[in-house]
Amino acid sequence: MSVRVSEFLILALIGLLAGCAGNPRCPDIPGGPRYCLQATSAVPPYTALQDIRIRRGDLDERLIAQLEVDAAGMNLAGLTPMGQKVLEAHFDNREATASSLAGDRIDARALLSLVQIAAWPAASVAAGLGDDWHIDETPGLRRLLRDDVSVLEVTRSGEPPRYDRLDIRMPDAGLLLTVRTIKEEE
Repeated sequence: MSVRVSEFLILALIGLLAGCAGNPRCPDIPGGPRYCLQATSAVPPYTALQDIRIRRGDLDERLIAQLEVDAAGMNLAGLTPMGQKVLEAHFDNREATASSLAGDRIDARALLSLVQIAAWPAASVAAGLGDDWHIDETPGLRRLLRDDVSVLEVTRSGEPPRYDRLDIRMPDAGLLLTVRTIKEEE
């Protein structure tokens, strides 16, 4: 697959995470809740280099992400496997901003929301959700429920908040994100 076609497919898949222009701290998640980003002080500072597979139907694409979280906020840069930057998202604990090659069609802030929903403590995630949402959590699995129906599921392995593996499934959007931490050579 050519780099140009691969970039287009990644952008189209990330476009599934497009949200409405509203509160810049509270992006919509497709098939899921509107989640208001919470303070990064809820977790210890960390960085992670991640290999993300995005699957929907017959489409199966990869994105390499560099995530940095500290007391000042969180930053996410997404690159194609060939190293071209396709998106950036930043949250300074007050406002989330994002840019991407696809312009306004993509709300990359939703990726920051998914990071928090997957890795932040349950009490912090609950504070970012509306009253209609409930968190069901067992070791290795977190589910967001609405009217007792699972809308978003996160299977996790490793130590929080820098999990080794995350599988984020959004059945209503037909979307599966598989996140693997890339171990850096020491």
